[in-house]
Order: sequence, then C-alpha cells, then structure tokens
Amino acid sequence: MAQAGRFHDFYYLLLHTGLRSTDAFKLKPEHFEGKYIKVQMNKTGDFLHVPIPQHVLDVLQPRMANSTLFPLLSSDRQRRNCVKNIQRLFEPDFVRKNNINLHTFRHTYAHNMLNKGVPKEVLQTLLGHRSIKTTEIYANWVRKEELERWV
Repeated sequence: MAQAGRFHDFYYLLLHTGLRSTDAFKLKPEHFEGKYIKVQMNKTGDFLHVPIPQHVLDVLQPRMANSTLFPLLSSDRQRRNCVKNIQRLFEPDFVRKNNINLHTFRHTYAHNMLNKGVPKEVLQTLLGHRSIKTTEIYANWVRKEELERWV
C-alpha cells in the first residue's frame, strides 16, 4: 500500500471490503449508511449491504465532501491506469502468471476472511454471491493451519 500513490484509498477500500472494483468506482456519500455501504451491484443488479470497518471509514472520510468518492476513476483510461499502477509493483511475468488486476483485492479479502475463520456462508453474503459454489472457489485457498483447526 505504501507504493499505491494516488490510488491508495481506492485499493484500501477494495482490500478491506471485498467490493468489486466496478461497484466501487461509482460510490457516492449517500451509499454509506452508518458502518455499511449499500450498493447495487453491476454484475447482478442485487443490492448489497457491505460492513465497512472504522479504519476504512476514517480513510474515506475526507472524500465524503465530493459527489463521488473516486472522481479520479471516472473514465476508462483512468481505470486502466489504476490497474497498471498495481501491476507495476510486480514483475511482468508474475502479473501474467497470477492475473494481477483489481479483482485480486477481492480474492485477497476473501482469503483473509476465510483464514480468520469466517464461515463460507457468511462470506457468500459479504461478497454478494448468489451461489455458495461461487464462494467455494475461494475455499481452496485456506491456509493449512486454518484447515487443520477444523479437521
């Protein structure tokens, strides 16, 4: 995150909420209801209530005066720059092999939650998945220590 530059707050939000970047691009102050974000997902059209940690609210607070939280990311060109910025932090071969992009933050969030012991049914709700099978894709990445705790 130290290398994130002007995209720090956006990456921070993705990392700690599991939101899809396409949903985060359009966030406005009115989407925040206390410690939740209420957003209509682009992918499914469903409404999602995402709990947001206080430390994320603290980071985003200065942005609440704007009509959109991330005006810097309003065009496709700016969004591509945001992706390129995260990819620059890794070797090109690593980026290709691991498909590093903005969705990587969502995977990292899911893995972190599973490693903390969050049940996959709860994670399904947090991520807005309609099917548990979609959420189970992430379950293959649970740390060995966490698996051993349950087996």
